[in-house]
Amino acid sequence: MKSLSVKLVLVTVLLQLSLSVLEVNAGGGAGGAAGGPVGELVQNENDLRFGDLLVFPGEGYNHYAVYVGNVQFDGKTAGQNIFHMTNGCRFDIARAPFRRHNYLDQDLPSQNINVMRETIQNLMNSPVCRTYSLYTKNCEQIATRVRYGEARCKQLGTDAAKWARILPRPSIKRREASAAA
Repeated sequence: MKSLSVKLVLVTVLLQLSLSVLEVNAGGGAGGAAGGPVGELVQNENDLRFGDLLVFPGEGYNHYAVYVGNVQFDGKTAGQNIFHMTNGCRFDIARAPFRRHNYLDQDLPSQNINVMRETIQNLMNSPVCRTYSLYTKNCEQIATRVRYGEARCKQLGTDAAKWARILPRPSIKRREASAAA
């Protein structure tokens, strides 16, 4: 039994390290995912709407961000058009082409713009966004938390999808993000 526990810990540590090393900047990365790129290709930024999930394919995983356009937030500067988690939650610049991937729209209603804005501002001020966790606080979970009010991680179309299926569902809820602010 002890041998199985040690192996499980080692697999968990290796997976955590692998995904941490694979963080991609908002400029995207090469394809190479198991199922190929996911999401709809969007060439023109004007075709995006506030709250759209953007996916940036990496090697074996996808990085997620939320499109915020030119909406003003505390701590956001001109030109920054996405909100994402990479070394903490932050605003950044992404350039076309984009990949929109609102993959939970059929299962969950998206929050209204005011709630999404409040969620982003609260997350920026909360401990939730200060520490990355593969299990409970990764970029996809933060992005889906903003859009849908629930943190989810599926890593669709990637090598990491099989690992995402076994991750526990995090408990990042709007109440917790608001209370932490």
